Amino acid sequence: MILIISNKWDISVDFIVRELSKRKEKFIRLNTEDLPYSNCAISLPDFSFLLSNKKEFLELVGNLRSVLFRRPGKPFEEVKLTHIPTKPSILYSREQWHSFIEGLLSISNVLWINDPRFNDYMECKIIQLRKAIEIGFNVPKTCITSSKKIAEKFIKNCNGFIVIKSLYSSLIEYPDKDFFIFTNIIESLKDVPEMEIGIAPIIFQEYIKGKIDYRVTVIGKKVYTVRIESTKGNTIPVDWRTQKNGLKFIPCELPDDIYKKCINFVANCGLIFGAIDLIRTKDKFYFLEVNPNGEWGWLQESTDLPIAETITDYLVAGNKGEI
Repeated sequence: MILIISNKWDISVDFIVRELSKRKEKFIRLNTEDLPYSNCAISLPDFSFLLSNKKEFLELVGNLRSVLFRRPGKPFEEVKLTHIPTKPSILYSREQWHSFIEGLLSISNVLWINDPRFNDYMECKIIQLRKAIEIGFNVPKTCITSSKKIAEKFIKNCNGFIVIKSLYSSLIEYPDKDFFIFTNIIESLKDVPEMEIGIAPIIFQEYIKGKIDYRVTVIGKKVYTVRIESTKGNTIPVDWRTQKNGLKFIPCELPDDIYKKCINFVANCGLIFGAIDLIRTKDKFYFLEVNPNGEWGWLQESTDLPIAETITDYLVAGNKGEI
């Protein structure tokens, strides 16, 4: 049995569901928004872990082969206002179901893509950059600070051009609308109040001129790489995600040493899946970051790279061995 833990809107998971159905593999898709309407039962000391799939209770102990853990939502998200309980009740429910999901890790001999503990750990960009350096990647000169004075000195040392990005999640959630913070180029902090910088640490990084962007999708020992180019010959923005509709993604091969570093990096992070962003200038590659839960459905749709098929291969094999 294969368990998918995700949310209702994850298009990438839809590719996996289609592939599993095609192969006639038994699976459960658990959309975490619906957890309050699911049923479970765990028994000890004789260990039993039952989960309802709306029709029946399924025993996971001894039957669970693998888990795809991708962008889980939160209980009571996307629920009509008339049906939402009080905020304290929602918080309580979310904490209890979070602990329940963690409890799945106690089931032995299960392959996780990815283990949520390593997912959380590798969301930290400081850890990402340190591990990338240990593996042997080049990384841009970087300063992470909440001090305007230190940031200004760093900008001066980078000849006045740097990129700025968030240290953790780039998503800012408001009750009526969410905002995403993209990477941007800045030349000066002269007009930025010190308090705005001091509110939280920020990543300042040297701007690599003449860059070519690469998205590298690593799944175990498999690597799928695309080079990102403009469809109209325009300059690629510093953060290509802001202009995805005007771009083309060209499958390509990495130099052998970079290819191996990508595989080693993801494995060293305790992950099976990792979406790595690289840039190249002349013949030099730089590591920017890895997203343990990176989106890839749009990439498979535009390039026909067999990402879903490869992830499914691993889910079906479980802990049996290499693919």
